[in-house]
Amino acid sequence: MKMMLRSRFILLLLIMPFLAVSQNLPGKLVNLGPQVKEKYLEGSLFLKDEKGKDWLYTVVRGSPGYLLGYDLVNYELKVKLPLIKMDGAWDIGMSSDGWLYIAGSAGGRLARHWPGSQQIEDLGKPLISETYLFALASGKNGEIFGATYPGCRIFRYHPKDGFKDIGAGAIKAGEQYVHGLAYHEKTDKLYAGIGSRSYLVEVNPRTGERKEILPDQYRGGSGFVYDMKIINDVDGADLLLANLPDLGKTVVYNLKTETFEEDIQRSVMVKSALKSLTDEKVYYSAGWTDLYALDLTKPVSKPQKVGVAKKALATKWLNHSELLILNAEAELLRCNIKTGESKSIPIDVPAQPIGLIAVAAGPDGQIWTGGYLTGNNAAYNPESKTITSYPGLHQPEGITIQDENIYFGTYTRAEFYVYNTTLPWSLEKGNPKKIGQIKGQDRPFGGVNVAEHRQLYFGTVPGYGLLGGALAAYDIKEGKMTPYFNVMPNSSIVSLVYANGSVLGGTSVWGGLGAVPIAKEASLFGWDPVRKIKTFELVPVPEAKAITGLINGPDGMVWGMADGVCFIFDPVSNTVRTSKKVFEVPEEVKKKPVWRDAFLVLHPSGNVYGTAGGKFFKIDPSSKEVTMIPLGIAAHSLCMDQQGRFYFRNGINLWQYEIL
Repeated sequence: MKMMLRSRFILLLLIMPFLAVSQNLPGKLVNLGPQVKEKYLEGSLFLKDEKGKDWLYTVVRGSPGYLLGYDLVNYELKVKLPLIKMDGAWDIGMSSDGWLYIAGSAGGRLARHWPGSQQIEDLGKPLISETYLFALASGKNGEIFGATYPGCRIFRYHPKDGFKDIGAGAIKAGEQYVHGLAYHEKTDKLYAGIGSRSYLVEVNPRTGERKEILPDQYRGGSGFVYDMKIINDVDGADLLLANLPDLGKTVVYNLKTETFEEDIQRSVMVKSALKSLTDEKVYYSAGWTDLYALDLTKPVSKPQKVGVAKKALATKWLNHSELLILNAEAELLRCNIKTGESKSIPIDVPAQPIGLIAVAAGPDGQIWTGGYLTGNNAAYNPESKTITSYPGLHQPEGITIQDENIYFGTYTRAEFYVYNTTLPWSLEKGNPKKIGQIKGQDRPFGGVNVAEHRQLYFGTVPGYGLLGGALAAYDIKEGKMTPYFNVMPNSSIVSLVYANGSVLGGTSVWGGLGAVPIAKEASLFGWDPVRKIKTFELVPVPEAKAITGLINGPDGMVWGMADGVCFIFDPVSNTVRTSKKVFEVPEEVKKKPVWRDAFLVLHPSGNVYGTAGGKFFKIDPSSKEVTMIPLGIAAHSLCMDQQGRFYFRNGINLWQYEIL
């Protein structure tokens, strides 16, 4: 899921706090509302309705997501319908009997819409075990097929028959994702793109019989066979295009000869690829901006740049020389492939509030938040009660503070940026500035400032299907990032703190999604920032799967959380002094990947406050007594402003809690 840099602007909003949700709290709870908004488009399609009228349909991500329909006569927004229980849709597809189907991302639900109408029908979950739907493929006689996670399954839906699990289980044993899907009408076969280890599987939708077809040099490697599309009648053959973004290429499979032809040496937006109306060329977008033409009938043919597309989501021929393109920048472009000229057509795409993924107190006194899955950041000013939008960065997994600087660790591919809060936010002028990237890693969660050595340390989770995070040191003076791999083999490094001259790190047994853990329990380890060596490792809470929320406590000790247990660690003797169960973690929750969970904060009162498992609690450092604070909502992440007020996230909203 790779984000694109959005338009760069800063938006200042005056917000009105919501009312507290409970009058029986030992404090004041205020909903500060949505923080991050975005025009992030997902599944998109040009189509004709039953009367032959042309439409553009797309989904804008949000809480909830919205299905948008544009009349292509005057490009007006005519359909704006909320997607019930969906925050977006990876794909939309039109069946042979005229229905538009919407594949819900979070929640794994399927919906349908009759083009031009003002209604959406929620069809429910195709398979009870599946939480995400990805690609859709239209079959014959009104059927629709869909791809799922985490069971690596394909379902079939027909209005008369309901849902059916095509493979009666995983399409590829041991894998979790069917991400790409295509249906070939002439042979009645489905093609499934698998991850997080790459496989391409031909599936008979009537019998469930399957055959792996990806070439040996790509099969089973780390990564995905991502989006796919069949281009019909290219010199008498139908060609399957399958994108392998982790390898930076797209494979071409001839469905007539059942052979792979020469690869396209680019990661292609294949879902929007289409064939010329006049010759054998295929047009597609690749890279950040470019539109290409390629003659796939000539093995040595080189792509020809013919215009600008900016990651095309959907395309349509207007005539023999003009393409209509909807791109990931929420732009509608009319592109002349002969002259390369593009004309932008204004369309109304309403920005939607998106879920929050990170919350941190900045050095500027503001409360910084980051958006999921579309990225972008915002900052809430507790004194002026205003929100400032800071767009452009990808999804922030970790936020670390050093003097006046904010360091963002972003998904994907573990990229790091630094923002100097005393200067204007401007990506064009290098503020924020990219300072590094860690190969093979994806999500930077842990972060700590080691001021006495003018260094920062970061901990990461590896890419999809991989185990083993990295510990990375950033030298502020030299501006150099140095990663250390295999510090904790087969474990991710998800929390960090600095104490008694050592960097202490907490691990998670979970790696990238799709990887099966090898480590049995989470560990705490020490790292000497001078000698650059690991000094110890131990298990503070037996059988716990992740250690999160490490802080310097009120007693000179290091406090941390592991699977609902708070432990107190002596950084001088490197021993666990004591532990206290805060709450019981359900067994079904322990089976799910955990990278971030607990956040602990030392309050001026001397008490330690924390969130974990959606709960908000207080721990008395003397008696170790735990007091659960019943907010009435789930609390995730936690930070504190300069006045001792707490902030946490719930869905799209930032909440403030003040002790009275």
